[in-house]
Amino acid sequence: MANQLTGKILYIYPSQQIPSKDGSKTIVKRGVVIDCTRFDPYTGERGFENTPMLEFIGDRCAELDKYQVGQIVTISFDVQGTRYRNKDGVEQIFTRVQPYRIELRQAEETNTPHPKYP
Repeated sequence: MANQLTGKILYIYPSQQIPSKDGSKTIVKRGVVIDCTRFDPYTGERGFENTPMLEFIGDRCAELDKYQVGQIVTISFDVQGTRYRNKDGVEQIFTRVQPYRIELRQAEETNTPHPKYP
């Protein structure tokens, strides 16, 4: 089953090239911040802020070229986890959220200010 988030694009980061530890490869990543904050359907009150950043990797970074701030999108993603032991021998879990698809839902209807991201 696919996981999905729908929200308004607040910021699209430029692509970054990240070298591997040994320098033999380069990974390209690009983040997008979306506002998924929910509203109470009965009172209209805004819930807790929910503005996750999702990072597209490799060839999928180019998908973000088609989108702009203010558009409403749905992002499909997988959640993956890896178990490892830290330097003290305690087992830890590293969780990754990997988006694989972004789809336009609608354009922004009002000109509301957006928060600034680096």
